[in-house]
Amino acid sequence: MQCYALGMTRLNRVIGLPGLCLYGIGVTLGAGIYALVGEIAGLAGLYAPWAFVLAGALAAFTGLSYAELGSRYPESAGEAAYLAHGFKRRWLTAAAGYGVALSGAISSAVVLHGFAGYLGALAPVPAWMAISGALAILVLIAIWGVRQSIMIAGIITLIEAGGLILIIAVATPGAITAPPPVDIGPVPWSGLFAASVMAFFAFIGFEDIANMAEEVKRPRRTLPLAILITLSVSSVIYLAVAWVAVRALPPDVLAGEGGPLAAVFEHATGLNGDGIAAIALLAMVNGALVQIVMVARVLYGLAQRGLAPSALGGVHPVRRTPVMATLIAAVAIAIFAMSGALGTLAIAASTVTLLVFSLVNAALLALRLRGEAGVTGSFSAPIWVPAVGLVASLGVAVGAMVSGL
Repeated sequence: MQCYALGMTRLNRVIGLPGLCLYGIGVTLGAGIYALVGEIAGLAGLYAPWAFVLAGALAAFTGLSYAELGSRYPESAGEAAYLAHGFKRRWLTAAAGYGVALSGAISSAVVLHGFAGYLGALAPVPAWMAISGALAILVLIAIWGVRQSIMIAGIITLIEAGGLILIIAVATPGAITAPPPVDIGPVPWSGLFAASVMAFFAFIGFEDIANMAEEVKRPRRTLPLAILITLSVSSVIYLAVAWVAVRALPPDVLAGEGGPLAAVFEHATGLNGDGIAAIALLAMVNGALVQIVMVARVLYGLAQRGLAPSALGGVHPVRRTPVMATLIAAVAIAIFAMSGALGTLAIAASTVTLLVFSLVNAALLALRLRGEAGVTGSFSAPIWVPAVGLVASLGVAVGAMVSGL
C-alpha cells in the first residue's frame, strides 16, 4: 500500500482475536435490540424469530464477502481498499470510503442522541450537555490508545451481552412451559418481510471489523474469523431473545412497550426492569465509542491513499492513534447529533451502508470473475456468495424504501 501521509509512525498492531470479536459483537448487538424486538414483534407477530433468521442469512453473504476481502487486503478504510482493487476507479474508492465514514458518524450521533434522551429521563441533564460530555470522554478514550479503547469496549460488550443472556435465562423456563398459542394464524408475509428488513439493520456493524485491519495481529487469519464469530454469536442471541420475548408477552403488548426487554424481564422475574434499561444506556455509549474508533480509521486510511488531507494520516508517536482523524470524526458526530433531523439521518445512514455493501460484493465478484486469486493462506468464499450478497443488499435497500423504514 502506497503511503501519502506525512510521518512514519504507524498504527499499533495489538488487537487479537478475542478483542476483535468483542469489538465486532459490541457494535453489532448495540443498543438497538433492547428496543427493536418490540417493533419487529409488532410487524411479524409470533413469527418475529423468523425475521431474525432471514435477516441473519442475508447478512451472512455480505459477511463472507467482507471476510474474503479483509483477508486479501487487510488495510484501514477497508471498503475503499476493496473497491480500489476491484474497480480501480479513484472516485469510486473515495465515494465508498467517505460513505462509510459518513454512515458511521451519523450512527454515532443517533446513538448519542438516544443516550441523552435516556439520561434526561433519569436526571435533569440538558441534551446538549449529555451529548457533549459523553462525546468528549469517548474521544479521549479513542485517542488514549487502541488497546485501551478495545478493552473498554470489550468490557461494556460483555455487560451488554450479559444483559441479553440474563433475559434469555430468566424467560426461557416460562417460554418452555407456556402453553402454545391456540391459533398463531397464517404467516403475515408483508409484515414478516418488513420485520426482516428491520432486523437486517440490527446486524449492521460487523463490517466495522475490517477497518481495524492495520491494528490486528495476523489479520489474514483473524479478520475472517472475527467477522464469522460476530455474525454467529449475534444471530444466536437475537434469535433466542426474539423467541423468549414473543413467548413471554403478546406481540401487540411488546410493540407498545418503550422498553420491551425490560418488560420481558419484569414479567419473568417480578423484579424491576430498571437494571436492563441501564444496560441499554451503557450499550449506547459502547456503540458510539466503537463508531468513533472506526470512523477515525477510515479517514486515516483515505489519507494514506491520498484521498483525504495528509494531516488525517498522522499518528501520535506515543499513543499510536490517528489523533487528527479522531478529532475530525468527533466534530462531524457533534454536528449531526445537535441537528434536529436524526430520523432522516438514520435512514440515510442505513441506505448508504446498504449501497456500500452492494459495491463491496460487486468488487469481490469482479475480482473473482477476472480470476484474481487471493494470497496464500487468505480466506476464500464460493463465487456465488458475492453475487447473492449483491442482490440481497440491493433488495433490502429497496425493501426499506418500499416499507417506509
